[in-house]
Amino acid sequence: MKKLKLGIVLSMMISPKKTLQDTIDTTNWYYSLIVSGLAFGLFFLQTGLDLFKTGQKNFISVIITALIGLGYGIFVIPLLGILIWLIFKVFKSNKSITWAISTICLSYSGALIYGLVGLVFSLVLKWNTAIAFGVTGILWAIRPMVLSIKEMSNDKLAPSIIITTLVCVFVLVSWSFIGQI
Repeated sequence: MKKLKLGIVLSMMISPKKTLQDTIDTTNWYYSLIVSGLAFGLFFLQTGLDLFKTGQKNFISVIITALIGLGYGIFVIPLLGILIWLIFKVFKSNKSITWAISTICLSYSGALIYGLVGLVFSLVLKWNTAIAFGVTGILWAIRPMVLSIKEMSNDKLAPSIIITTLVCVFVLVSWSFIGQI
């Protein structure tokens, strides 16, 4: 079993193109699920804590929201990776399904880092952090995702930008919806 490395997360956040070229093929697919699961778990945890601090939710709701986020990162994000892979498979992409899942999930490496930092600010400084850190972390996924999708589309930039935009809109709208329940 390969050792899980924080360096992959940092590399995907700072230099996604290099990571896609050098690391993705040697990274276990389940590591990417851990990254996106934790990223969304922390993002949704911050959302729950913000609502708890403003008196809109009770503490059990905070835990449930965090668990929903964990499940979102482990199940929904890989499903989006599969959907993107299927779209580009029609156009003769040579990337494997595990490559697609790994890259889309690892695109949320920045969200994981922002989630950790935001949680510290939330707990220590009592800030509401879901917008400032959570959404910012999700937006950090745009560049790695565009590059990942561009690889799947055989270097076509326009479909990469369009699909990345749709994925990001879906993620933010679904987060907003989940935060309301």
